[in-house]
Amino acid sequence: MKIRQSYILAILLLVLLSLSLTASVDTAFASGACDSAQFVSDVTVPDGTFINPGGTFVKTWRLKNTGVCQWNTSYSLVFASGSQMGGPASVAFPGTVSPGQTVDLTITLTAPTAGGTFRGYWQLRNSAGSLFGIGATNSNPFWVEIKVNGPQQSVTGYDFVTNMCAATWSYDGGPILCPVNPNKLSFGQVQYIANPVLEDGTTSSVPALLTIPQSKYNGLIRGSFPVTDIFRGDHFQALVGCQFNAVNCFVTFDLQYQVGDSLFTLYKLKKGYNGTMSQIDVDLTSIAGIRNLRVVLTILATGPSAGDRPLWVGPRIVRSVASPVSITPTVGPTATVGPTAIVPTTTPVPGCDRAEFVMDVNVPDGTTFAPNASFSKTWRLKNTGYCTWTTGYSLVFVSGDRMGGVTTLIPQSVVPGQTVDVGINFNAPSLAGSYRGYWQLKNASGNLFGIGTNADQPFYVDIKVSGTSSNGSTAYNFISNVCSAQWFSGAGALPCPGTNGDARGFVLQIATPKLENGVTDTRPGILTFPQSVTNGYIQGYYPAFNVLTGDHFQATLDCEYGATGCFVIFRLDYQIASGAVLTLGTFAETYDGIYTAANIDLSSLAGQSVKFILTVLANGSSTNDRATWVAAQIFRSTAIGGDQSVSPTQTQIPVTETLAPVPTNTSTIIPVIPTNTSTPIPSIPTNTTTPVPVISTNTPLTISTP
Repeated sequence: MKIRQSYILAILLLVLLSLSLTASVDTAFASGACDSAQFVSDVTVPDGTFINPGGTFVKTWRLKNTGVCQWNTSYSLVFASGSQMGGPASVAFPGTVSPGQTVDLTITLTAPTAGGTFRGYWQLRNSAGSLFGIGATNSNPFWVEIKVNGPQQSVTGYDFVTNMCAATWSYDGGPILCPVNPNKLSFGQVQYIANPVLEDGTTSSVPALLTIPQSKYNGLIRGSFPVTDIFRGDHFQALVGCQFNAVNCFVTFDLQYQVGDSLFTLYKLKKGYNGTMSQIDVDLTSIAGIRNLRVVLTILATGPSAGDRPLWVGPRIVRSVASPVSITPTVGPTATVGPTAIVPTTTPVPGCDRAEFVMDVNVPDGTTFAPNASFSKTWRLKNTGYCTWTTGYSLVFVSGDRMGGVTTLIPQSVVPGQTVDVGINFNAPSLAGSYRGYWQLKNASGNLFGIGTNADQPFYVDIKVSGTSSNGSTAYNFISNVCSAQWFSGAGALPCPGTNGDARGFVLQIATPKLENGVTDTRPGILTFPQSVTNGYIQGYYPAFNVLTGDHFQATLDCEYGATGCFVIFRLDYQIASGAVLTLGTFAETYDGIYTAANIDLSSLAGQSVKFILTVLANGSSTNDRATWVAAQIFRSTAIGGDQSVSPTQTQIPVTETLAPVPTNTSTIIPVIPTNTSTPIPSIPTNTTTPVPVISTNTPLTISTP
């Protein structure tokens, strides 16, 4: 009997245990463990992409199934909130996605017709109709975010015909005079033609440059123009061909740009006399922001130059700017002269470009710095004019102490009444004293404006430099210890030093790196190139280092000189023992002639043995992503000869956990494949007078061409 009772009791316990396990499983599924997603990347249309008003575009997200349930074609992508932008309410999954697999989900959208920033939120829906998403609770939406420019008009940013003799003209043996020297025509010549007759016999009302090459086999003529500024979205436009009746004309039109003594071709067209002209329209965005640049018009004879009479008709740089706002004044009771009072509606309004100083976001007047300290200054300005500031507007130095600051483009379009934060990177002078630099704004047509009653006053940065030296030392040098680190990319472990051009990614030490502004830095650096794939990466895991209070990570982050297509994300990560990999700071860097001075306080890690990780991520294609860490070090310092200095730097990202593989108990380093987290890329914050969604990207910021 006792045995039977014990047997029954055991059966009851098993039943209760089974019910408990079933409840646990149901609870787990109800909490979202069944359907769970992870954002991987924006395959197309990264956050902040500029789309033309009313333009159609295709958005694709890459998501990973991190749950335990299989997604099938009864699952769908559904609109949740925000701006739907003409998208469907839902789109069925293209196929089956097992746990651990990724899927690309695509929708076709239409940009709004009004200017502004627009964001639409999307989630997933399972076959039972339950919504789920990303994040810790598997409920957060992911999004598409675009910017739409307001109405635009085209203006001439540079006229090559008007500036014909401002150019330096030459042949392969020396200079050519402008205007033409009738005694030296055999060297080549350039002439202004008011009404050129084209190949088809028609006469153009648009003036042209007649550029005749040197009288010899394969002769050439070249005009180098001092173009002050080129902005994103600028286009070179011209109608090219041969002068009427120049039937033996056969030349190559070569549009180039020049930096120093180096020439680079943007566009090349071989043209013979055939009764037609050719329209050239070349996007100059790839060279926007390059300092000390010249645009070069070159003609190359194909064989004998006799009979070559090539024309550049209306060569110019065309720039899109915001259309002026038409104001219709309210008309009160007035004396009427004649039968009808005329109400102006389209008369240009004075004060198109005006600004108001709002505040110093950082570095208030009189901030003290140590000699040679790097810092970033940010002003908050308000558009009080009637015209929209576009990304063709810029911040320019006008007088005073420049402190290494360079011209910087406005980061976004700013409509009337809106505010924007604009910043410049500076270096404090080496001698003690007070310093002030004055800056103004420049519109897309090259006209300066500022603040004050007449919108002509500059704003400024004002600092003090205290002491003559810095008492400190390099506690750890990332450059000299570059091969003490273990380097990885998506292709696996990498050798150190690597090989220049290795498609797997590579790291090289550079004795005197040349910065993207053309300056050669005497401090050594390391060149890091991510794997040659879309959104490739490279990471270097350094040996553990004992951090002390006051330690700072310092480095100049830059694209290598000449890497004009470079657009990367620098990230300083760290790991303690075998714990999670965390992020200390993230910096977006593009080839714009400006480097980033990173200065990160490590005091929060004091007393711990920390493995620092240098990470570079390609923002899309990794072609030309030659990213340099110059003088990367951990510095221990105290100021002497004056007050303790303050070193404001770029906004740092709060420490957030980066998804990484589960740590092992071995000494083998498992590289963290860079995955996008909720960590926003630091950008200059924008304050507006109307609510604007805060930019918090799933992916590295992308600067796109309007």
